[in-house]
Amino acid sequence: MPSRSPRATTIDERLVVELIDSGSREHYADAALYDYEYRRRRADVTFYRELATKRLGGPGRILELGAGSGRVTIPLARDGHDVVAVDQSKAMIARLRSRAENLPGVARSRIKVVEGDLCTFSAPPPKVPLVIAAFNVLEHLYTRGELAACLARVTAHLAPGGAFAFDVQMPDLAWLVRDPDRRWAKTRFTDPSTGRAMFYSTNHDYDPVNQIVTIRLYYDPVDGKGGSRVIKLTQRKYFPAELEALVAAAGFRVVGRFGDFFWAPLDGAAESQVLVVERAETTPKPRRKPTRQR
Repeated sequence: MPSRSPRATTIDERLVVELIDSGSREHYADAALYDYEYRRRRADVTFYRELATKRLGGPGRILELGAGSGRVTIPLARDGHDVVAVDQSKAMIARLRSRAENLPGVARSRIKVVEGDLCTFSAPPPKVPLVIAAFNVLEHLYTRGELAACLARVTAHLAPGGAFAFDVQMPDLAWLVRDPDRRWAKTRFTDPSTGRAMFYSTNHDYDPVNQIVTIRLYYDPVDGKGGSRVIKLTQRKYFPAELEALVAAAGFRVVGRFGDFFWAPLDGAAESQVLVVERAETTPKPRRKPTRQR
């Protein structure tokens, strides 16, 4: 996740910056809870494994942005790929390293962890044939400038003919305009760290000008004893034509666009936008010979 710019000057601007900053960090501070909540999310893992096989033709080198606790990293390393895993969250990096330690030695040696920001990261050479950013990572790029900075870093790390694959959510207009004062998706679960029975629920606010949604995740003890936790999660929503234009402006062309992790085409019912992009060719056009005047 990118760090916030310190250039805000007014009190209101600083409050907005801090809100977005906390919303890009808080959801990732409890790595055990994060892994528990998304333990059944597997379709995207399978997609990126299949994509790596198709693009690389066998074991190869992959750069993963926003690798988190290694949900995608670990399976790729088990498949034989060398994975450079970039993330900013210290808690998630620690979880990834702990999980990697439990791998067989050969698979463990294939993972290199790099602490870095999406907008400024630098991974060791050589350049890679495949960069990936799974599970809405790019939704933590909140401005056009941040997305452009990230794509410039991707360009710097891509080998000739390489590809960048990522997914973001398809904006759901009905969801975005839900009543922000109601609680939604109430679910009972057992906290994996404390063993306490908890209720989970959410609500959110949406800024349609900046296209940023601020989600509040509520964790309330079932027995009502002790305090509740509220975790913020901020996401930038990208609409399909807008996203295609933004990657084109950064010098990429879309070579694959899907509406799920089963290679189905993108349509209005899709929950995700899954894109595979390559650097656009910059071969100069041949000069036309001047026409003789008779």
